[in-house]
Amino acid sequence: MKRIILFVFAVISVLQLNAQCSDLFLSAYVEGYGNNRALEIYNPTNAAINLSGYSVGRYSNGDATPNSFEGIQLPDEMIQPYDVFVVVLDKRDSTGSGFETPVWNGYQMWDVLIDQVTMEPILDMNGDTIYSVQYDADGLHLYGDVYNEWLDLEGKADAFLCPVYDINNSLYFNGNDAVVLISGTEIIPDGSNIIDVVGVIGEDPGQSWETSEGQWITRDKSLYRNADIAGGSGVVVGALGDTIAYSNWDISFKNDFSGLGAHECVCASSSVDGLNEVAFNMFPNPLSANELTIQAEEAIESVMIYNILGELVYVSNSEISTQQVTLDIPVLTNGIYAVSISFVDNKQSIQKLMIQK
Repeated sequence: MKRIILFVFAVISVLQLNAQCSDLFLSAYVEGYGNNRALEIYNPTNAAINLSGYSVGRYSNGDATPNSFEGIQLPDEMIQPYDVFVVVLDKRDSTGSGFETPVWNGYQMWDVLIDQVTMEPILDMNGDTIYSVQYDADGLHLYGDVYNEWLDLEGKADAFLCPVYDINNSLYFNGNDAVVLISGTEIIPDGSNIIDVVGVIGEDPGQSWETSEGQWITRDKSLYRNADIAGGSGVVVGALGDTIAYSNWDISFKNDFSGLGAHECVCASSSVDGLNEVAFNMFPNPLSANELTIQAEEAIESVMIYNILGELVYVSNSEISTQQVTLDIPVLTNGIYAVSISFVDNKQSIQKLMIQK
């Protein structure tokens, strides 16, 4: 019994952390040269999620009202557990110039920008060397035969969005726009479906939000979420005195695409899989009705469900002694639970169950 109690408490401590790991959030933000714009969305849960239930977009230049939010629904694709999905502004025409400058694809010719008077490299306001692709006299990109992965934003994309500004300009953020991830396609008036924000809604920072040292954060920068962040910011509104949590991000230089395509997060490292002694499947998960089916590699003796406080909220009435069982789970509030299964020889296994009704 002591072993079982210690096992359950170990799992509950994991679930208390994973209570934050319950919904998609933004794991990267790229505001680069020309039309190099990208967002990376991370799934911190142990279940695949359909992206079509979410939208990304922006509040432009300090706008704050729901109807000023310009958003675009994400594609009807599944994002796997602990995986990312990268959306890139859809500018792929290699002959584009001006407002139609293409995103970089790795074959652009490049060089350090040089001051034609001093002949020294040009630095940005933070002291970083500025690199740029090269152009001909008509403003078109010059392409070569050598591929440079660090110049390739197009190749990082899982989806391209917003090709025409006048139809939808959600991804045309430029440093002073609050970039937002929401559940659904429209902002609820009280903002309760806002999952994550880069910037501050209702605040116009001029050109960019800054750190306490005056370093630009959201203009000419690539931001990568720190691994210890387990969820989105929720609503961040200037009228409420909210500020941007720049310490939650690794602030990288302009046009740094190197971190796109994968994200390290405490949510994945805190998975309960390593605690399992007998493999089992449990479905549906998330659970939206009352019937939960469990299939295991060995005969199941009992099933117990704990809430995030460690309280036992369900126990099977008798020993089951079969490898598959369908349980009638009582009405439980939405949230994350621990399903603990006992097998013969005092073996224990556990998984997270999300209830969404």
